[in-house]
Amino acid sequence: MSRAERDQVIIGVTGASGGLGGRTVRMLAGAGHRVVALTRDPGAALAGVGRAAPERVEARRVDFDEPAGLPAALAGIDRLLIVSTDAWEPARRIAQHRAAVDAAVAAGVGHVVYTSLVACDGPPELLNSAHRATEEHLRGCGLPWTILRNAIYASGVAELLAPAVSTGRHVTNAGDGAVAYVARDDCAAVAAAVLAAGPGPARNLAGRTLDVTGPEALTADHLAGLLGARLGRPVEVVHVDDDAYRDRLVGAGTPAPVAAALVALGRAVRSGRYGRVSTTVPELTGGPARRVDASVAVAS
Repeated sequence: MSRAERDQVIIGVTGASGGLGGRTVRMLAGAGHRVVALTRDPGAALAGVGRAAPERVEARRVDFDEPAGLPAALAGIDRLLIVSTDAWEPARRIAQHRAAVDAAVAAGVGHVVYTSLVACDGPPELLNSAHRATEEHLRGCGLPWTILRNAIYASGVAELLAPAVSTGRHVTNAGDGAVAYVARDDCAAVAAAVLAAGPGPARNLAGRTLDVTGPEALTADHLAGLLGARLGRPVEVVHVDDDAYRDRLVGAGTPAPVAAALVALGRAVRSGRYGRVSTTVPELTGGPARRVDASVAVAS
């Protein structure tokens, strides 16, 4: 996009005080784009911009649970990134996303980009039912759209393996299923590339659903091997069934809804649905997708 186009196009990013939204705002502002940071906490969003050309960023308060005010908050925005919310209850999450899409229509947004989840078109699970419903609603809203199906964040590997650091045992219900973990920075870079695309490339991205993954798919055994190498001692993988895994999570203090979602995730991984590796990151950003090793290092 030329400098003149950057000055004319206003890009909105929801969840702008969060990990993915905040990164995307900083990347866009740092590249000279005009950005509206949409969040429940505008002060935090502006503070997060830091040195990335704060004069290019306007912060507006939005709350997907308050749909009446959303169209006004989106006024004047040409391209909008809707970052999926962190609500665990599928019904609430669907309502939040639907409100955001409907507000984009009402506000006359020109192109909506939505962060979905890889494999959400498979059998319904707690983690993907809201994404499936949102994708269906977005496809029928009448606006140009692009769906970015992000893989599971590599930053979650550290938390996943944290118990194994002290016990030397990695307990999982994922079997030998693999995951193409993706770095959040890569997801932000892809989102920024789509939002900042010139008129021609933007048209080519409209109506497309893209998987955004890391460069390789890793099983529980692979992760244990990486962690063991960091620790200098072997890490044993202990495979359990779904009920045993749920009991273990709840016994460790994990809230029941979160435990249910994690069990469902492990079951989906076991089925092979998260092992697909895409080339979206290098194709849209021009650089290689980050590997998961750094996240494992954090775990150790």
